[in-house]
Amino acid sequence: MELTQIGALQIAKRVDAILRVPGNYRGGNLEMTVVIDTSLEQADFGEAVAAVVRALKQSNEIFRNVRLNLVFWGQEMRANVVPMAMLMTGGAFQGYRCCPLKKRYEDLFAYLKKFHARSKVVLVFADGQNEVLDRQAAGDALTPFLKSKLLLISERVVSGTEFLLGLWRQ
Repeated sequence: MELTQIGALQIAKRVDAILRVPGNYRGGNLEMTVVIDTSLEQADFGEAVAAVVRALKQSNEIFRNVRLNLVFWGQEMRANVVPMAMLMTGGAFQGYRCCPLKKRYEDLFAYLKKFHARSKVVLVFADGQNEVLDRQAAGDALTPFLKSKLLLISERVVSGTEFLLGLWRQ
């Protein structure tokens, strides 16, 4: 996954738009979640994550004090709280092991809705091989709030709302 500086700035603009959704962020400390698909090699996502974090920190003062939940999406979900600076330096990925596996988005969305509902922004760095087998379950997990907080970043950047609309068109 290659992300240019312009691409990172575009993601920062989209994150800013997510924060401006009425009722989403009202000030104070921001809580956000970054999800890493364990099918990706660290070399594939490390620079992209660092570029996005740099762009976020440069674009808005809100990102100076963030509670950041880092979720590794593999056969099972592993989450921990890390400082944003560790994403920029790669320190948050110490001990990371790539394990290619086709996963289901509805499982991820259900997990995020259950355990990370307080997050105002959710960034998912994923490969393009994941799928949706149960459109109803995926749609249920994305509504009512997750769809407006979510950005899926792979070959292209897709918002949760765009993803949900794509499910309904199929």
